[in-house]
Amino acid sequence: MNVTKKLTDTFTWAASSDVEVPLPTEGLITRVDFELYLTAGAAISAENATYGLWRAVENFKIVGGGGRQYFSMVGKQMGMLWHYQNILDFPGKSWHDLVATSQYLTWRCHFGSRPRDIYGRDNPYDLSAAIPAMDESNLNAVWTTGAAADTIDGAQDISSATMRVTIHEVLGGEKAWSRKYPLSSTETFNPGGTKDNLGAEVDIPTGKSVRRILLMCQDATALNAQGRLVVGDQVTELGVRLIKPQARQVIYARSKQLELNNPKFDGFQVVDTPNTLSPWTVPGFYNLDLRPYFHPDYGLDARILRPGDVKLGMTIGSYASADSEYIWYDQLQAY
Repeated sequence: MNVTKKLTDTFTWAASSDVEVPLPTEGLITRVDFELYLTAGAAISAENATYGLWRAVENFKIVGGGGRQYFSMVGKQMGMLWHYQNILDFPGKSWHDLVATSQYLTWRCHFGSRPRDIYGRDNPYDLSAAIPAMDESNLNAVWTTGAAADTIDGAQDISSATMRVTIHEVLGGEKAWSRKYPLSSTETFNPGGTKDNLGAEVDIPTGKSVRRILLMCQDATALNAQGRLVVGDQVTELGVRLIKPQARQVIYARSKQLELNNPKFDGFQVVDTPNTLSPWTVPGFYNLDLRPYFHPDYGLDARILRPGDVKLGMTIGSYASADSEYIWYDQLQAY
């Protein structure tokens, strides 16, 4: 039986805190929607039009027993990267609304590989991957917030915020209905200098399937007190290289080619300022989807590979000491 329900527990924002909400421990959870109602101290300024209020989420995790992280985006203002993932999976959707100083924002965790069915319709009960909530005694969503001052805007503070949760789940079945459950992790990488020919390498996690790799490149230049610019001049090339079982360069892409496939960030209307609602192209976000190269649903099967057997390579065209590349690995584990 497919069920959608709104949770009675909600997140209540508090500055620089971990705010938790328990999720139901029943059935197979296929999707979770998070709706943020945020009030700023005054009207937002023009610089907010590009990055929006997505910076209100510093980190976000869905954690089960033993610390198992079904969803994990941990770094600096990862709500921006989470929104990038959402607009990749659900292009053309409206993710926000504005009334004076109040904002309504939505993030989504869709765990399967088929957010739309074969007819192009929304597919909230996608069983290609799901959280086996029935096996968990504790399952929590954890929102890590930043400071109140200047997080969302260079001039205005967060006055208050509430986040509501909607669960999509399949009840009455077996976890065998879903072959995989989601796991994800984030790595913060400092290349230490410019690098040629994909010379900045990190180990791609092994032991699971890797569906895709998302990058957010933050510059050392401050946007405001709590956030840094996301820029497109740091990582100029990306690639995946297999070391074992057979050494081979599997994927190569220039970052500008990847940007051609990027959806635009939906712009925010600045109060009493016309022509600021247009979508924005934001460089510095990259999607390295492994599914076209490997399994069409699950990507690279790295279950038999060991650490160091597969590398993510980056060419670094520009570097300053405080630059950071946040790398999110979208992974799946077989039951």
